[in-house]
Amino acid sequence: MQTDQIENLREIANTGRVPESRDLVEALGRACLAPDTRLGKSETALLGDILRQLVRDVEMPVRRALADQLSDRDDAPEDLIVLLANDVIDVAYPLLAKSPKLCDQDLIDVVARHARQHSLAVSKRETVSEAVSDALVKTGDSEVVVSLLQNDGAMLSAKTMDGLISDSEHQEAYRAPLLGRKDLDLDMAMRMADWVGDTLQRYIADRFNISDQKLKSAVSDAVLEAIDEDIFENRNVKPMMDIEGEQPGPRLLHALTHDNMTLFKQSFEELCGIQSGWAEDSLYCSGEALAIACKAIGLECEAFARIVCHLHSTDIFSDFQTSEYGVRIIQYFESMAQENAGTILEGWRKAAT
Repeated sequence: MQTDQIENLREIANTGRVPESRDLVEALGRACLAPDTRLGKSETALLGDILRQLVRDVEMPVRRALADQLSDRDDAPEDLIVLLANDVIDVAYPLLAKSPKLCDQDLIDVVARHARQHSLAVSKRETVSEAVSDALVKTGDSEVVVSLLQNDGAMLSAKTMDGLISDSEHQEAYRAPLLGRKDLDLDMAMRMADWVGDTLQRYIADRFNISDQKLKSAVSDAVLEAIDEDIFENRNVKPMMDIEGEQPGPRLLHALTHDNMTLFKQSFEELCGIQSGWAEDSLYCSGEALAIACKAIGLECEAFARIVCHLHSTDIFSDFQTSEYGVRIIQYFESMAQENAGTILEGWRKAAT
């Protein structure tokens, strides 16, 4: 930088006076922000002194122009970059998306302080560390998480990947981006195979070169491995009751409404062709597994919902239908093809024997 330019900058720093705000960008551009100009340590400090005094008082377009000019420079004043990165998103975006001067902690602080648009900008950086990725995922903003998953340069810890795969059961938007990631392995994909649609199941089979039969078997196994919630609160054994009924729904509901769990289990296991011990250990412990079995034997949605409602000891059916769990499990039942459910139930029959 020439001596007269340095003196001009020192005068600005000492007086804090610039004729017009747009002259600030023009002066700095000529003096030290030209693409072929590299700043020394003293010049960087001088530039930082000037801009810290003036940047808050200039118009947003001027701050944005400064941010654009500084965004890809590794010799920019660090504290100035942090200041602009916490500005409104129009100013902050180019710095958040690519400035090499922002460290992980700077980015984590921005994510914590600001809303979605700042986090989205961070998620699009060429590389995103595991620590920053964790901070983005913890926002709980699905748009931010999807943007991060779509970034090949984003590194995700094993713990974060595990959590996102689990979340994808209920967050449909996560499924395709997760399956498209290079760091997704076969075991992870197989965990998702149970709840993704046919198109993504075919993608899993093609990407990992596995047969449809193996995939369907894995879907069955995944359901069994996911059983970790006992939804039954009433396991009292009561005398059996003889009832008649050709349709499975009314027969099962009759047993439940007469508080006869023994008859319900006996009837349900006969309809499913499942041994009692296996059903007790596996089938009755998961709402999802119960949904698959009910779909496979041809129960209507309302009959299934009323069975789950009764097993949850919920007195008012309408309350169960509108509850978070009720909505989720009914949607799960309705979204399932009976043919697919039958294939899984057949696998369980074999496992039980």
